[in-house]
Amino acid sequence: MPLSKSKTPTIRSLHEVGRYAVGVQWSDGHDSIYPVDNLRRFCPCELCQSNVQGEIPQASKRLRQFSRLGGQGVFLGWGDGHETLYTTHQLRDLCRCAYCVAEPERPITGG
Repeated sequence: MPLSKSKTPTIRSLHEVGRYAVGVQWSDGHDSIYPVDNLRRFCPCELCQSNVQGEIPQASKRLRQFSRLGGQGVFLGWGDGHETLYTTHQLRDLCRCAYCVAEPERPITGG
């Protein structure tokens, strides 16, 4: 069941998923896995504007730091010195699991 955009849950936990992804467990029981490449490509900062085009250099895709900002956001520090802040609303909107893209009959993870 898709979540109403007006009632974004909080982040329960944040963890690495291998070398190339970040996992988020949400307070509503949903799990999201975000490829690091996507987190950098959709960086919402003023410079990137959620629209990084072309090839992303390897250093720009390497996370040197990621941390939860309470239950309301995430900080990502990149290998090239760039920094990204995602609110829970922005991060949840990036989830591309089967439930979030309205294909629940094709799940990879639970809802």
